[in-house]
Amino acid sequence: MTDQGQLPWELDYDAAQFVEIPYVDATDAEGADVWIGTVLDRYGIRPDAAPGPAEQIAATARMMLGNARPGAARLWFAPPGIYSDLLVSIAVESSADRPDTEELFAGATSSTAVDVTPLRTETHGAGYIVRWGVFLEDGTEEDGAEQDGTLVAQWTVLLNDGTWTILMDVLGTTLPAFLLFEQQLPQLIVGVRVPGAVVR
Repeated sequence: MTDQGQLPWELDYDAAQFVEIPYVDATDAEGADVWIGTVLDRYGIRPDAAPGPAEQIAATARMMLGNARPGAARLWFAPPGIYSDLLVSIAVESSADRPDTEELFAGATSSTAVDVTPLRTETHGAGYIVRWGVFLEDGTEEDGAEQDGTLVAQWTVLLNDGTWTILMDVLGTTLPAFLLFEQQLPQLIVGVRVPGAVVR
């Protein structure tokens, strides 16, 4: 369980599947290096033995740290046996302040594939999950040939029980990891402990 700093709610998650992303001050290089070291240990990777994979994991870890902000819980979905760059952001707000449908779709463009699925839970009310993906162009080669783009997928989960709204964003480029994340999503939702919730 984590209280994510001073957040007025708690989060239970499977530590075998997720890594909590700490908020590290940009000037705290030593703190960042220590956390990156723990991530490499989690993957069982030694930089001297496998410099390529180690640098990939370290670069992803630095990206995750760069996206850590106060005010929301942030997890790195890092299941065993597969590389993943999925960043999971979770926020809990009063239902009076929840985003409406137009705000939720503000990021959708003509180049975006959108899929909306109704979602109903026993613990946190009802809502929907929105899946979209945007291709980012990598530019052109020196000879003028176009490079392939990168598909950045985003899932947004919004649930409202009449009092609290849970907003979860998942962003990443490792599409196979999304399939595994979908299996973990129901339990992750249950693990969100809104203020005043009764732990059963």
